[in-house]
Order: sequence, then structure tokens, then C-alpha cells
Amino acid sequence: MSTEQQHSARWALTSVALVVRGPELDPDALTARLALQPTATRPPGPSPWGRPDDVDGEWRLQCDERMTRDFAAQLDTVLTAAEPYAEQWRALTAEGVSVALVVRGYVDNDSQLALTAEQMCRVAGLGLPLTLTPSTSER
Repeated sequence: MSTEQQHSARWALTSVALVVRGPELDPDALTARLALQPTATRPPGPSPWGRPDDVDGEWRLQCDERMTRDFAAQLDTVLTAAEPYAEQWRALTAEGVSVALVVRGYVDNDSQLALTAEQMCRVAGLGLPLTLTPSTSER
């Protein structure tokens, strides 16, 4: 396979989000605690869009294709906002709240998602799980 073909198979329509979830999570209280505005929230209870068993509250800081289609810029936007709060994310995790960096996107066969060593160091510095969620459905 040529280098050009290898680089053309990339994830498409990516989004990067720092997602905080928990059954007792009060998104407004978390916003006040952090003094950081989320891009989306949902109080605990049945989700109108998710699975019937999805009842966790959610606080989300996200950058997606509506802001930029460049994955590196999406990741940088979320990391730049999240890094000053690294201790708070770890404290929330210690309290039993789920906190993760989630990357979503559409993929084809052999699609790649390239992260530089610097990006991986920044992600690791948060001390949070990195969840990659590829979608193979039609887009």
C-alpha cells in the first residue's frame, strides 16, 4: 500500500469530549464546583435519546465537526480546557464518578487515527481513560 493510500484512510467527522457521568451527578453543581462551562449537560433520569437503561447524569466538554473538522484541533481544544482541572477530574474519579476522554468518529476498513507523542503525553497527563468509539455505519 502506498503512503498516500495509508494516509487517506482516516477517521471522519470526529468529535472529542471530556465526559463526566454518574447516577447522582448534578451537572449544575459540577459546573459551579469547577467554574467551567460545559458544552452539554443532562440531569440523571431516563435519556430521551439513549438506551432505556441510560439514567446517569452527564456533564460534557466537547469539540466536534461543527467547530472544526481537524481532529488535532478538536483534541487541542478539549485538552487545553481540561488540563487546568486535572486534579478535579482525579478527585471526581475517586468519588466514584466516571470521567473519560472520548473520541468518536466514522471509519472505513483500515482507518487510522493518528495521535502524536505530544498529544499522548497530554492525554496521559490528565490521568483519565481514553475511549475510542469508531462507528462503521453509513454517514
